[in-house]
Amino acid sequence: NDKPQNNNITMKEDNTDSTTTTPPILEEVVWRDDLIRWEGGLNVDIKKKSDDGDDGDELSDDGQSFLIDPFADPDPFEMFHFDFDLPSSNNNTNQQQALDDTDNKDEVNNNNPSRSISLQIRGYKTDAEQIWQSTGLTLWRASHYLCEYQVEHPELFQNKRVLELGAGLGLNGILAWRLSCTACVHDDESRVETSSSDESTSEVCITDGDSDALVHLRDNIERNRPTTTTDSTSKVSCHQLIWGKDSSQKFLQHIAHNQKYHVLLASDIIYSAVIVQPLWETVHTLLEKEGGVFVMAYARRKKVPVSIDLVLETAVEWGFGYELVKEDLEDGIWVYEFRFR
Repeated sequence: NDKPQNNNITMKEDNTDSTTTTPPILEEVVWRDDLIRWEGGLNVDIKKKSDDGDDGDELSDDGQSFLIDPFADPDPFEMFHFDFDLPSSNNNTNQQQALDDTDNKDEVNNNNPSRSISLQIRGYKTDAEQIWQSTGLTLWRASHYLCEYQVEHPELFQNKRVLELGAGLGLNGILAWRLSCTACVHDDESRVETSSSDESTSEVCITDGDSDALVHLRDNIERNRPTTTTDSTSKVSCHQLIWGKDSSQKFLQHIAHNQKYHVLLASDIIYSAVIVQPLWETVHTLLEKEGGVFVMAYARRKKVPVSIDLVLETAVEWGFGYELVKEDLEDGIWVYEFRFR
């Protein structure tokens, strides 16, 4: 059997109230994605987090502590800023007709202002040495391209259960959360998002397996909460999810409460052949069979010996059909939609 399993993810009972019917919660473990890239497997043979959050000293294979590079960048962090303009959905048809009927496009655009979402994502610079341990600590180019797709299809996230896989710093999941709100407005001082009078029932769950990435992911979620007195009723949560059949089934039962997701998102998640089978085990377990869609942005990389053909062939083996919905041949980025056949 060439499908690695996650048998080391454990559950612990919540004993704060003996009368509660709350199911056990999944206990997070210390795990970093370099275990895949350098050791070639998805085994979770690591220790649990200590009560004080200290993971202990990081040791190499020979038991020696990693040396700190005295020439490393003293400030390896970067704040990534994004502004996404969203045309008013009610005026899209009329605005396009007006653009077709006039040469004064500036006047038409000024009379139909766009709504906007502004995001700030904090992580590491792409050349920081920390990226060697956890690739999710920075932003990669396919995530930017997936954002374009998301902005073009905001209806995909309205009143839906959405989950991002391998979120890293959380750009795509956070954007999905903000898009799931029912209205976006901006004023002269700042661009913020609010909910309308219609209650939103969207739920967005942003996940990663890497315990280092989860720290920054949760920080970015808090950083990008709407700053209005009328907050959005769209829900967001963040959980650890290491791919594989067993761990995904536990996640479905104890985190998702046996409710599958309408939309799965992922970008730049393929960097080793060993993760392809666990990826599709996870998608097969968590995606709603009727009407569910998995949207994945894939970037070609010279140093990553995993072709898109392998990903697509494995998807078919797991019962999925796929459609190429967006591509940039010059940069080597493709966006696919996968659905159960």
